[in-house]
Amino acid sequence: MFKNWIDPVVKNYLFYASPWKTSAGKRNLLIVIAVTVAMSVLGWKDLLEGIGVMTLLRWTPFVILGSIIGYLIIAFFDRERRVRFFHFFTILIVMFVSSEVAAFLNGLNPPTRLITVGFFEEGFKILPVLLLAIYVPNLIKTRKDGIVYGAMAGFGFNFIETASYIQTALGDSTVTQALLLHLTRTGLWGISAHIIWSAFVGMGIGWAMERNRSGFWAKWKPAIITYLIAAGWHSINDLGGLLIGLGTVMGIEFFMGLVQGVASFSEEASKQVGPMNNAMRYGALITNLGFLIVLIVQIRRSFAAENKIQVEKLSDEDTIIVHKAELELVKAEKLFSKRKYADYPKATAAKLVLYQNMLAMQKHTANVFGRDVEEDQGVAILRKGIRPLRSSHSVIKNDE
Repeated sequence: MFKNWIDPVVKNYLFYASPWKTSAGKRNLLIVIAVTVAMSVLGWKDLLEGIGVMTLLRWTPFVILGSIIGYLIIAFFDRERRVRFFHFFTILIVMFVSSEVAAFLNGLNPPTRLITVGFFEEGFKILPVLLLAIYVPNLIKTRKDGIVYGAMAGFGFNFIETASYIQTALGDSTVTQALLLHLTRTGLWGISAHIIWSAFVGMGIGWAMERNRSGFWAKWKPAIITYLIAAGWHSINDLGGLLIGLGTVMGIEFFMGLVQGVASFSEEASKQVGPMNNAMRYGALITNLGFLIVLIVQIRRSFAAENKIQVEKLSDEDTIIVHKAELELVKAEKLFSKRKYADYPKATAAKLVLYQNMLAMQKHTANVFGRDVEEDQGVAILRKGIRPLRSSHSVIKNDE
């Protein structure tokens, strides 16, 4: 069953150059995993103090439901070379392992927690994404890829954190009140501040993976800078910066006269559907508007660059790999309209598009890093995967 979770051709391609295949790479990863899991166990112990694991996790379906639209938006951005297995892998690892490390570290230093919280949480949220970039080296190749997987990490963190807040709120609220209050934490269409921040750091990781640089700082500078910006802003928000967004939304609601008594911030009012809930939901997005603008711009640019790469790198392939009519469809692609091959069954057509897109990006990567395309093993794997798809379906093309 498990072997079918990733297409065999895609799996061979993604892992063929992995550091996991070296003894040093394997040792380093196992050390990171061992330390992370040990701290995660301690974090779970803190989260579950006085309650059972299912008591906490019973609220996660509620949070996941509130994030479905958000997930679909992010997954839409990844449809060029999507491997959905790694979406869910990232979400689950952050949800059940790395989030708890941040919880453990937050509990060690209560006096300065509001200062360090952003650095702990953004660091351990993004750790699985960083490890994927290193150990599955053909998965995250662009800024867009980094944004997607950073956002997935944010979903995982948001799921478990929101569930814990709901459980805590039950101490002085009814179930309905607790759910209504923390519905706001899923943000607009399921895209919360946590998802925005980790997507921003993921962008830095994707940027680093685009670059042919030697030396730690030269290679990873974009990831380090985006991490410091997101972590610092996270801590500022926890120290009171979020009040800017809250105040903005409250002011809008007051002047529009949409609700009565918007000036009331009483404890009871904060538990009801109304201005405080709306302020919590949209305030984080207003506060993080700059991050959102940067992410949207980079996604659009990344799509345009990737389409240019596809046209250029597929144009010199023979017609077994890309038919002339298919190449015209590649040239006609836009942000919201992607090619489909009507002459093939749907599953086969989807594989052809995926393999071709991966092939184009792999040829581009080989050029960036100064490798001979014809000697590149990743290129060979994808070409070899395309040929059987052609031979298994008789399609007449006037390409000669």
